[in-house]
Amino acid sequence: MPGTTEATAPDYESRPRDAGVTEIEEPRVPGGIDLSRWLDARTKVLVENWMHELEARELGGGTDAHLLVGRFARQCGEMLPEMVGAYRNQIQSHWDRLSELYGAVAAKRGLAAGEAIDELHVFRELVIRELYRDPPGQCEAPLMLREFLRLNRSLDRAVTHVSVGHTDALFFQFFEGDGVTTPALPADAFGSEAEEQLAEIASDVDSILKQAPWHDEDRAH
Repeated sequence: MPGTTEATAPDYESRPRDAGVTEIEEPRVPGGIDLSRWLDARTKVLVENWMHELEARELGGGTDAHLLVGRFARQCGEMLPEMVGAYRNQIQSHWDRLSELYGAVAAKRGLAAGEAIDELHVFRELVIRELYRDPPGQCEAPLMLREFLRLNRSLDRAVTHVSVGHTDALFFQFFEGDGVTTPALPADAFGSEAEEQLAEIASDVDSILKQAPWHDEDRAH
């Protein structure tokens, strides 16, 4: 794209993106209202409501994991707006990695795969509810439809990779335990490692977005 320097995401250990699908990356106009900016403006409220709903439904638990789940919730909420933005292809591998890490930690928390997926579905419900309550304005219908489809695909990808991460964690846990599945670990046994990986994901995503032509400090994560 003339006048635009796009960052290329590093090659991480996450699984390769779906082949055969190439999307045209159109720039966002600074000051324009689109779904990405709409989500970004509501990230804090959505994350707070997500954590509240998890507690009300007695989800988000496991082994002393509320603080760690809150850290995942914030990272997920901060990345979702970019998954419907112009740099979504560069960020997609990090989104997949975040989702797989969430699933792996859920396994360590002693949760079933379905319970981890339920936690993510709560977030989806809140986003949809907010879209109906206060829909984005000043956007052309074709653009909005395209972005809504990207939003749905991004959340679907997260569900898929949460399941993959959970399955992988159980697989290695089973064989490391000589064929016996070990009980859930205390939060301090895996929390610090998860925090390090979350910080690395956040740093990598921020480095990509800093090269965007519309980057400003207000949108820095």
